[in-house]
Formats: sequence, structure tokens, C-alpha cells
Amino acid sequence: MQPAIDYAIVLAGGSGTRFWPKSRAARPKQFLAFGGGGTLLAATLERTAAVAPPERTFVITGQTHVALAAEQAPNVPPSQLIGEPAARDTAAAVGLAATLVAARDRSASMLVCPADHRIATTAQFATAANAAAALLAEEPRRIIVFGIAPTSPATGYGYVERGAALGAREGLTCFDVARFHEKPPLERAREYVAGGRCYWNAGIFAFRAATMLAEIARQMPELARGLAEIGADIGTPRFAATLARVFPTLPKMAIDHAVMEGAERRAVVVPAYAWDDVGSFLALGRASAADGGGNVVLGQLLAQDSRNNIVDAGDGLVALIGVEDLVVVRTEDVTLVCPKSRSEEVKQLLDQLKSRGGETGRFL
Repeated sequence: MQPAIDYAIVLAGGSGTRFWPKSRAARPKQFLAFGGGGTLLAATLERTAAVAPPERTFVITGQTHVALAAEQAPNVPPSQLIGEPAARDTAAAVGLAATLVAARDRSASMLVCPADHRIATTAQFATAANAAAALLAEEPRRIIVFGIAPTSPATGYGYVERGAALGAREGLTCFDVARFHEKPPLERAREYVAGGRCYWNAGIFAFRAATMLAEIARQMPELARGLAEIGADIGTPRFAATLARVFPTLPKMAIDHAVMEGAERRAVVVPAYAWDDVGSFLALGRASAADGGGNVVLGQLLAQDSRNNIVDAGDGLVALIGVEDLVVVRTEDVTLVCPKSRSEEVKQLLDQLKSRGGETGRFL
């Protein structure tokens, strides 16, 4: 299977707050390994290399994390490791990537992938990417979204409702998008799953650079003006200074709400592979084998009458007696303990820590 996508874009920003204290400001979750093997970013780059070569790959990350990205992306040209001067969410990041690619070739196809996902196999990923490339070759103005068949009525994901079938590409039956749905309450999520016409929105998109920039200009003119100002200095000595000055002023909005929902008339969904967005510590339980007591363990655990726990012991030892259904995460300076059912609340706990300031800053 020959690569058919012109450019791969890896979004490696974000702070991974729901993985605190494992994920920290200096090294967020995309730069960590969960469950052995390489880091999430390294695994993503290994997948994208199957659909676009490193010399046509861009990594968009935080300005303070460019050196970390360089360590994990040794084959990506340093000029294509782009540091965002400020966190402006995915609309600005995707728009910047489209601007960079358009400076080389406005008609080039792009595949945009978050750096913190787990995907079943590289072969399945490449099949979906090549299906997207085939759809773009037929109709360049399409915007492709990868959809995941839901395995539960999850309330933490957006959904994509399929419309008319477009036939098979690379063995995958593709559909027009009837509608994008925001993250639903539980009862609505159950309806989406039972109806059989909705997919989880994986946050992986394919399009031509010119198409994305045209949609941004139509739907977000303020963002388009800022991107045009940055784009005018690409390839000049002024680029870094212009990016530093303009990027922090761009609107802060997710690409789903900013562009995708307003582009339904040209959106297509490609049903894809087994997938996990590694959104919280529960993802460790889904990705790693449990011991005889149902405990999922990274590192060393000494357990007595303890079941169904998720434990990351770091470089030390965690000992449990008579507990179950807990998340226990140990780092050099912080220990987190919570019920598995409340693991999503780690973000709020971290917000509380941030509000204290002073000495607590060393734990962020």
C-alpha cells in the first residue's frame, strides 16, 4: 500500500491534565509511555510514517516542548517542529498547519492526528488514511473525519451521524455526514449507540490545505486574518517573530466547533479502527492485562485482598490491603488515590492546586 496523503500533521500540544500527577507541565502525557514501549508521540509518528514520509510531516507542539518533540521525532526536519507561543486550541493549530502546508502547495492533502491516541494497528490506520486520500482525489473540497464505532454510550466524545453511503474505498464503506453532535448527556448517548448511525468523532481529519483555509475564512474570519499575517512571513527571517506576536491573539476554539460542524455539507465519515483517546487513567485498564485479582499494574504492586485497581507505581512499590476499584498513581513527589469512577475529576483537583500558587507550583 503506497502512501497517498501528501502531509501528516501531528498535534502534540495540550497539557494532559487528567493524567496528573504522571503528566506534568514540563512533560505532558503525549511525551510519556503508558503501559511500556515508546511514548504516545513516538507511536503516533510511527503510524504517520506509513502514510506520509517524515520530510512531509509537521509536529505542532507547545513552544516549551519543542526540544522534547525533537528527541522523539529525530527524522522530522527541525524546521517542521513548530512551537506554539500560546495554547489556542485546535482550530488555531490546524489553521497554522494548513497555512504552513499551503505555503508549499495549496492543493496538498493533509492528515491531522492528535499525538495522544492509541490505535489498534498501523495497517488499519493506513487503510483509513488511504481511503480518505481516495475520497479527496475524487472531490478535493471534501473534509474527511474518521469515525469510530462506539462500544459504549460515552458522554466524553462528540458523535458523527452518517448520511448517504458513498460506497467502499480501501474496503471501508464511507458515508456523507448527516450531522455532527456535541458531547451528549448519557441518555442521548444511549440513543446514538442504539440507533447504529453514529460514530465517535476520533478528532482525526483529512482535507486539502486550500479547503481548510477557505472554510476558516468563511466561518472564522478573525482567525483567517491572523493566519494570513503569519503566512505572509513563512520562509523569511521574520517568521518566528511574527508567529510569536500574532499566534497568541488568535481565537481560542476547538476545530470541531469552529469549522467541522459548519462544513457538514462537504464532510464525509470514514469508519475506522479500534481506538482509544487515552483520556484518563482508565485507559491503562483498557490497554494492559490485569493480574489474577483484576488489578492493572505498571511497576511493582504488593496486594492483599485487593481487586480491580489501576496502579502506576512509578519507580517504587505500591502496597494495597483490602481495597478495590481505585486508581493509585505514585510519582517522585506526588501520590494520587481516587475511585476509578471519579478519575475524570483529576482535572478539577489540579485546578484547585493551581489556584493555591506559591510552593504548590513545583507539583504542576
